[in-house]
Amino acid sequence: MPEYPVYAYKEVLDEDFPFKIEVRTPLNMNRSVHAHEHLQLCYMKSGSCFHWAAGRQYVLTKGDLFSIPPFQEHRLGPRDSMDFTLIQVDFMPHAINEGFRDLGRMQTFVDFAYIRPLISEADLLPKMALPSSVQTEVEHLLNAILSEWEEQEEGYRLAIKADLLKLLVITSRQYKRYAGTQSRQEHQKVALHREAFYEAIAYMESHYQEDLHLEEVAAKALMAPSYFSHMLRLVRGKSYIEYLSAIRIQASMELLGATDLSVTEIATRVGYNHISHFNRTFKKHTGVTPGDFRKHHA
Repeated sequence: MPEYPVYAYKEVLDEDFPFKIEVRTPLNMNRSVHAHEHLQLCYMKSGSCFHWAAGRQYVLTKGDLFSIPPFQEHRLGPRDSMDFTLIQVDFMPHAINEGFRDLGRMQTFVDFAYIRPLISEADLLPKMALPSSVQTEVEHLLNAILSEWEEQEEGYRLAIKADLLKLLVITSRQYKRYAGTQSRQEHQKVALHREAFYEAIAYMESHYQEDLHLEEVAAKALMAPSYFSHMLRLVRGKSYIEYLSAIRIQASMELLGATDLSVTEIATRVGYNHISHFNRTFKKHTGVTPGDFRKHHA
């Protein structure tokens, strides 16, 4: 267990609309090391401060945009008594859409917000310095979101979702331009982590019949178990357990329809050691028992 608090998103965000936007200054900065289950996107509107993330210190100045992914420890700190204004956007992906998939399809944003912060080498800064024209556009969007959040008039959630998605698109496009200026080494490191993640998913899809464990698969993805499960929900719409179950049930449906194997043998072949667990999971996914499924789909 980490020595710092890790906040579940339901502790700090509304479960129905998991989103929050706040303005941070030297008077209300969070100086304590902590982490959270949700994604945090931060923009330095003015001034400068220190930011500690994953054990390293970074200097933030006006125009910097950076991401704090789930479960990463971090904190802010003052810099030589300098003033600053930081806009902090906290959200879970399903604040944008229930299926998570809109965000998961934006691979360059996923690289910036989720993959790149995993790489802690000193020469790879987990932030982007936005050009002045992009700063103006981002500040306009953030001000609009702040206004909607504070006033909460009818339809404010739709307005926030629209502006938030536009902010993420701008971030994604800007990171794509920024990535074009990266060194070959940085490209390779980001690509290595991204490929490891998708290779871990492919491993689940081809070894589902084995006794898989989250820790084992997450290690193949070069991620902590909780982080891997969060990422899996982002790009596949399901947690680790949900996705593994879906793979296994799909395989069992094919065997039920195309073979004469017993239900018990099929359960074992797709990775279930207990027939009762298989039957419950099958009915949860399909709405019918394995036997009834076979009757209608043989």
